[in-house]
Amino acid sequence: MGKKAKLRVKHAVEVPVEGELAAEAAYYARKCGITIAEAAKIIREAQAPYLSIVRKDKAK
Repeated sequence: MGKKAKLRVKHAVEVPVEGELAAEAAYYARKCGITIAEAAKIIREAQAPYLSIVRKDKAK
């Protein structure tokens, strides 16, 4: 699959916005001048757990 095909698939699968996320996304969308979907995506990314990779040779 090429780059464009991957982008189309990635953009086609969007999780619907519901509940508290919808209200928060609508608020930030109005404040920042972006769409509700974009605001929801930013909020989801911010809430995702951050995983750090610790190298074994640098751990000491």
